[in-house]
Amino acid sequence: MGKLSQAACAGAMLIGVVGCSAEAQTGTPTGSPSPSASLPTPTASLSVIPRQNIRVVVDPTSIAGGATKNVRVTAFCPPAQPGTTYKANARSDAFTGVVSLMPPTVATPAAATPAATEPRLTGVALLNPNAKAGGYRVEVRCEATNDVGSARFRVTAPPDDTFPTKAPGAGGGGTAAGGPEESSGLPITPITLGLLTAFFVGIGVARRRNRG
Repeated sequence: MGKLSQAACAGAMLIGVVGCSAEAQTGTPTGSPSPSASLPTPTASLSVIPRQNIRVVVDPTSIAGGATKNVRVTAFCPPAQPGTTYKANARSDAFTGVVSLMPPTVATPAAATPAATEPRLTGVALLNPNAKAGGYRVEVRCEATNDVGSARFRVTAPPDDTFPTKAPGAGGGGTAAGGPEESSGLPITPITLGLLTAFFVGIGVARRRNRG
């Protein structure tokens, strides 16, 4: 075989190899790629509303102890949601028990004022007559929202309405132990002494006359 025939055969072989490789590159892939992107999973989060420190007013702020007296407590609780009860509870070591605070009632619309329409709860507590003098704390909790608040007031010592009385002296002619000495009878003055002397002199003259 000549050199020309060998070159032709080599060219034919080269064309066949190139055609096979092109066919392999343009062939349809047997498998489809799977998507690798992942979507974020939504997570549910609960938001917790913090409790508010509500304003509490005690009237009066100072009261004398020793007797059962009224103490008015006002709490400015947030408005209640529909379906819940708008009320609060107040307690203190100086009270006779737990007090329920309710919305104030307005008699007529004409009597309503901006202060009356402000959300608030009021109630009357009873002061414990055995409460000792000192400062006390009033704690309030709103039932609808669980908000809390506090205020302080003072209990003073009861007034001393008793007056000291003089103890009677001991019998038997003596005086009471530890008490001041007391004198009995009329005070002797010069006039009284002169009258007594004249009285006894008159008695003596009368006796002499009777003897004579």
